[in-house]
Amino acid sequence: MQLAGKQSALGALFRNDWQEPIPVTPSPVLRHYRNKIDPAFSFKWYEEAPPRDFLRETVLGFKVKGNWRRPLELEECLIAPEGVDALFPAVRDWVRASGLKAYHSRKNEGYLRHLLIRDGKRTGERMVMLITSPGALPDPSGFVDAVQAVFPCASIYHGTFSGRADIAVAEESVLLFGKKYIEEVLSILPEDACTPEAPVCDAPGSFLQAEQEKKATLHFQISPMSFFQTNPLAAERLYGFIRGWCRRYPAGLLYDLYGGMGSIALQVSDLYPQIISVEEVAAASEDGRQNAGRNQVHHIEFVTASVQDFFKKHSSSGDLSPDARVILDPPRSGLHPKALRGLLEWAPSHLLYVSCNPARLQAEMEMLRSAYTLESLHAFDLFPHTPHVETVASFVRTQGAKD
Repeated sequence: MQLAGKQSALGALFRNDWQEPIPVTPSPVLRHYRNKIDPAFSFKWYEEAPPRDFLRETVLGFKVKGNWRRPLELEECLIAPEGVDALFPAVRDWVRASGLKAYHSRKNEGYLRHLLIRDGKRTGERMVMLITSPGALPDPSGFVDAVQAVFPCASIYHGTFSGRADIAVAEESVLLFGKKYIEEVLSILPEDACTPEAPVCDAPGSFLQAEQEKKATLHFQISPMSFFQTNPLAAERLYGFIRGWCRRYPAGLLYDLYGGMGSIALQVSDLYPQIISVEEVAAASEDGRQNAGRNQVHHIEFVTASVQDFFKKHSSSGDLSPDARVILDPPRSGLHPKALRGLLEWAPSHLLYVSCNPARLQAEMEMLRSAYTLESLHAFDLFPHTPHVETVASFVRTQGAKD
């Protein structure tokens, strides 16, 4: 039912751009598929406001949709990494014992901000980072012991953030326990394993046990602030589809724009002799270089720059080949307007646009179709039990669009 609903919503969204049914490939697992969550510390909500001098208890959870001041305290989360249900009460107990209070953005006071939790689905390694306002963490060994007693980790950090924004970001970090990163392994799938008929299991454990055929793999190091696909087992199917597109359109050069830590570039590295991955976040580019080295891949150039600045630098010099292949995987905000204009001025022959925000892709469709023909649309359910879906659009340059 979820997949049918998402397919129907996509059909309505793209009704003026694409008349055929848009296939949706399911996630291989439906529960505990996320490899990262970042619940926030905040103050307990009361339906009737207590007196002004009442000291509200610090709680841990997500925020209620439509009311970001109201916390939703977590007892369990069926899409989060397995084991977090035991971690939440252990951290709450540690908070009560420590006497530390949540950060209040309006007053710009308080200490506790977020609890970042990550895991590797195929390795079983876990990471926890406690994100606070600046200042040394009181009793760090007590925090480590509280976590390790119920949620054994390979890596535990304390991170700090000085801004007022309610975001799980650490400007500085201190390793409290274990190693600097956790590891994850992704399989390289053939395109025929990535169809809407691909099998579905309840949870990661049952899916991994059901795997029979040994596949080629890639190994990744994931640091606290690394971007990595939130549902890695479903991302394998997305990447398998992308590999199929790359096989259909061979070339001497591939540009991987908004390349992150090089997940897509590494997945298709055996299909192109030269790959240039462009990513604005320096730490992500460095993760890409490290992961390429781990996988003995030496022909990917990782460029740290915004896509619009990359275009500005190289378009006037004629460095950008019109016969190159381009994969775009922008953030939810879509292509920067200058990046979109630079792309259309360059007009490479084939584009594959990977979008985590189909509405943004559709909004850009009119400009893209001024130079390109939409060849196909395909969707991947990377986020079961939510309205979100990943959409992949293939474009071919329209004849005469590049004179």
